[in-house]
Amino acid sequence: MEPITLAELKDWLKIDVADEDALLAAAIAAARLGVEAASGRKLVTQTWRLVLNAWPPSPLSLPVTPVQAVSAIRVFNAANVATTVATAVYQFSGAFNPPQLALLGAVPAPGRPLGGIEIDMTAGYGAAAATVPEALRMAVRLFAAHLYENRGDGAPGVAPTPMPAAVAALVAPYRRARL
Repeated sequence: MEPITLAELKDWLKIDVADEDALLAAAIAAARLGVEAASGRKLVTQTWRLVLNAWPPSPLSLPVTPVQAVSAIRVFNAANVATTVATAVYQFSGAFNPPQLALLGAVPAPGRPLGGIEIDMTAGYGAAAATVPEALRMAVRLFAAHLYENRGDGAPGVAPTPMPAAVAALVAPYRRARL
């Protein structure tokens, strides 16, 4: 699922034929990835796993945003057997940027030195394109159009053009400020 459909992009570009549908679909996916990287946000529903070696101080800042839910937390012992952490032992809040996960009680310590904790989460604005903010959908549309119109037809070895200024301007309000 992408934040814009192939039909939307073809309408935007005024393309009536199906000759380049595969190229346009690839441009949409690449544009979504570019907008996600520039904004620091996941646009459509995606499953992510955070792997930790040890428990950091609580609350933990989750590395992706927005997060819809934390679906499971597993801790592995020295025998590589996973124990699922009960939901009563942690609290998740997506109201923060970045989303936060607080430990409310005792959690088992990982028994293996690498990757002893796995936190599974569902990220993104939602499963439907309409759940993605319109400014970010427009950024994907403009960037996909830019990728389509500037598809490397120039000289070999020439770097692709950077993200257009209009796309960067649409993405800017969604970037997380870092101090």
